[in-house]
Amino acid sequence: MKTTANALSRIEYIILMSVVVAVDALAIDAILPALSFISNEFGVQDGNDRQFIVTSILMGYGFGVLVFGIASDSFGRKRPVYVGFAIFLIGTLVTIFASSFSMLIVGRALQGFGAAAPQIIPTAITRDLYKGRGMAQIMSLIMMVFMLVPAIAPLIGQGILMLTNWQGVFAMLGVYALFAWAWFSIRLPETLPIEKRVPFSFSQAWASIKEVLRNKQAVKFTIAEGLAFGAILAYLSTAQQIFQEHFELGDRFALYFGSLALVMMFASFVNSRLVEQIGMHKMVLRGAILLFFASCFYMIYIWLNDTSVPLWSFLIYASISYFCLGILFGNMHSLAMEEVGHVAGAAASVIGSFSTLMSVIIAAFIGSFYNDSVTPIVLGFGILMIPIIYITWKD
Repeated sequence: MKTTANALSRIEYIILMSVVVAVDALAIDAILPALSFISNEFGVQDGNDRQFIVTSILMGYGFGVLVFGIASDSFGRKRPVYVGFAIFLIGTLVTIFASSFSMLIVGRALQGFGAAAPQIIPTAITRDLYKGRGMAQIMSLIMMVFMLVPAIAPLIGQGILMLTNWQGVFAMLGVYALFAWAWFSIRLPETLPIEKRVPFSFSQAWASIKEVLRNKQAVKFTIAEGLAFGAILAYLSTAQQIFQEHFELGDRFALYFGSLALVMMFASFVNSRLVEQIGMHKMVLRGAILLFFASCFYMIYIWLNDTSVPLWSFLIYASISYFCLGILFGNMHSLAMEEVGHVAGAAASVIGSFSTLMSVIIAAFIGSFYNDSVTPIVLGFGILMIPIIYITWKD
């Protein structure tokens, strides 16, 4: 790392990027314990409609990524992040003062649109400073620290609900965003020099997008990332229903959800240690194969038990799934970015936008089948691993 060497250490860089990237994850996971309160207050009739509180923020994020990543190639990495934080805070205010469920969804979409900048641009920043397996290692370490947020976010949300109402959770998100914004602004220097910036024009932006789309590796692993993210988003959008209602855990939901997030954090740590020796392709392939067979075996177990399974069995399956997904994510994104580093901002935009919007569609489809059973989630995980295995095997 060259540009930041005089400003902050490698450890501080990893922690800072993790805090900045975690804005979006915190906005998703901290609100999960409040979903039933929100749906009750606004009179949401269909229990599956509460999933829109989760998927709407990702929908806004998917469009925001396309804007901010490209902008970062022309205006530098930092200024678009500032704009993103500002939009996130506006969306937070909309959610706090929402007078209807539809207005709340609009606020969540604005949060997602704004969170796209601090979520996606750190990838371009890291690509400015690292390449190849070195980038994969740093991204895995960032993911490892970042995963502390979804591990503790539901506990934070649950704690706030004990003291105040669901609006208090959104207020906390605003305070966190302000803190991350200030740290990022003060400590991180600009990593894209003026002489390396691309003058903004729609024709130039489209040319950069086409360059990414013409790269076969970028396209293949963008699709793979969208499939994997679709699986985890389907789980996130139904987690409250699964733990609080299906398994009747009530307030203990946050503890179980958070413990599974720690599994993904451990997987990121393992990946950071092994990726230099084994390589990104083999790590992705092995993770996808393991998750596919775990899903097949658990589906057989579900059918043998007539769809009614004990909590302990689901926790074992979910732990294996989260471990595999932790292996997949850092590597797939690095593989998608590997050959398009010269247009890192545009690449981060196209890869992040397409994979996210793809994941929202997948998650909404899987979530619509939720019927007080874990079957749709397990079946979805298994099916989604098949094309990932094919893509990686053929590469």
